[in-house]
Amino acid sequence: MLKIRKEIYEEMINHCINSLPYEACGILAGREKVSYIYKIRNIEPSSVSYFMDPLEQLRAMKEIREKNIDMIAIYHSHPWGNAYPSQKDRELATYEVYYLIIAIEPKIEVKAFVIKDNKVQEIDLKIEQDDY
Repeated sequence: MLKIRKEIYEEMINHCINSLPYEACGILAGREKVSYIYKIRNIEPSSVSYFMDPLEQLRAMKEIREKNIDMIAIYHSHPWGNAYPSQKDRELATYEVYYLIIAIEPKIEVKAFVIKDNKVQEIDLKIEQDDY
């Protein structure tokens, strides 16, 4: 099960909505649950594909290492359609992390997956209230 702080979950969805009509992308990090979001610029302005800005991705990974936390997931949006990995998504899933897909239209839908060897397994996603 993937746990994500509600505040981060909402920020991720807003990032995807604000990136329309293009796909948004980013990295989620933390320890036992997602507590940090790194919104990465999509340098492939497309509504059916994304490619993270390599410099921004490198900066995020460096900060994750410096904070002594883990990269937990990679997220991206599907502006239209469903929240399920495309063939290209499956081919590009090279990290051993969770993959989140945020579908925007016709309705907002967020799903999490493990993708390995081109095989897709949906996993439970739990949104947790922030602890103050």
